[in-house]
Amino acid sequence: MVKKSSLLTSLLLGAAGGAAAAAFLATKTGKAVKDKVVGFAQNYKENHEEINADLVNKAQDLGKQASDKFSEVKTQLETGELTVEDLLKSGKEKSLETFEQLKEKLAEQNLSKAEILEAIRSKTVKAPTVTAQEDIEDAVLVSEDIEIDLTAVAAEPAAPVLPLADSEKA
Repeated sequence: MVKKSSLLTSLLLGAAGGAAAAAFLATKTGKAVKDKVVGFAQNYKENHEEINADLVNKAQDLGKQASDKFSEVKTQLETGELTVEDLLKSGKEKSLETFEQLKEKLAEQNLSKAEILEAIRSKTVKAPTVTAQEDIEDAVLVSEDIEIDLTAVAAEPAAPVLPLADSEKA
């Protein structure tokens, strides 16, 4: 009996996953993603050694840049050439620059506030409600970068946002 319910559960989950994949791939965004993946796979099949070497080089370069910058800032902090306040001020300035760039991009797209808010809502997940002290650890969310394709927002009608199941939030 256990094997039959396990098999049935597996079949239902497989069917649901297949249906979700088919629904996604039928959308304009899904087709674009599929085309990119197929193109990358074909390119990788032909040039896998070159692509792997390029990725390794880029990763090593980024690691070295991060290490060098960390060492530079650490030395500046130790010598007093740089203070924590300076770092905070610099971070605030960068945030304001990024905010201004975002405002300019939004102005170029000529989107309404409702369209912008809907795009943000569709890309974010609500934090869980914590009712007991012992649930606090379970309520910690992992932050991820949120990318919003504004051209897709303007071109596609807004879809209803469905809440994620607990298993999808992790």
